[in-house]
Amino acid sequence: MKKVATYVVLASSLLGFGACNQSNSSGTSGADSTGTAAASDVQLNQLTNDPNAAAIRLYFTTKELSQTDSSIIYEARSLYKDDTVGLKVEVMKVIDAGIATDGTPDEDLGFKQGSFKFSSMGPATFKLLNALNELYKLNVGGPVSDKEIVPLTFSSNKEKVELSKSTSYNFKFFFNQAAGDAAEYFGVLDTYKKSFELTEKDSTNRAGFLHALTGK
Repeated sequence: MKKVATYVVLASSLLGFGACNQSNSSGTSGADSTGTAAASDVQLNQLTNDPNAAAIRLYFTTKELSQTDSSIIYEARSLYKDDTVGLKVEVMKVIDAGIATDGTPDEDLGFKQGSFKFSSMGPATFKLLNALNELYKLNVGGPVSDKEIVPLTFSSNKEKVELSKSTSYNFKFFFNQAAGDAAEYFGVLDTYKKSFELTEKDSTNRAGFLHALTGK
């Protein structure tokens, strides 16, 4: 199954990552982490600049909260209308490259469980769930899971990921849900711009992603 998923990653990467790497500049405002817009030293963009896109891209501004010996924990925040939305994202400081220098996938090194961990940051994450229900035209009820969400992650990079460097890294996530196939999303973590992006592979993955967020 992993081999199939690897080639899906490569076939989709040109479109997915090309869309993800464009900066979202639709409306900025300061906001706090409680879910209400307020004065802040961080300017937040709107969650998406094209809610009608075939594959909706979600844009977050990242702020480092803390570190462990092996990972960095970020607060990933954005605005949906006037509300702050977001979640916590824990990323391993070093992640192996998943693409060999000749462009072929390295299945053994590329796939990892635990490279990324997502978790709730309180009211802002519940508001993110509500925002995504509205954007996706779905009705997946909460609450957001109180457990860490740990997708299978493929590192779509030719070089080793090192968070100490100021650059951009590409990934593909497979979010498991209680029933049905894993929801597939492209991710971009930019340590220079201090941003994190998520783009669905296509609209059929939306419900699965929300089910993963709620643990259903």
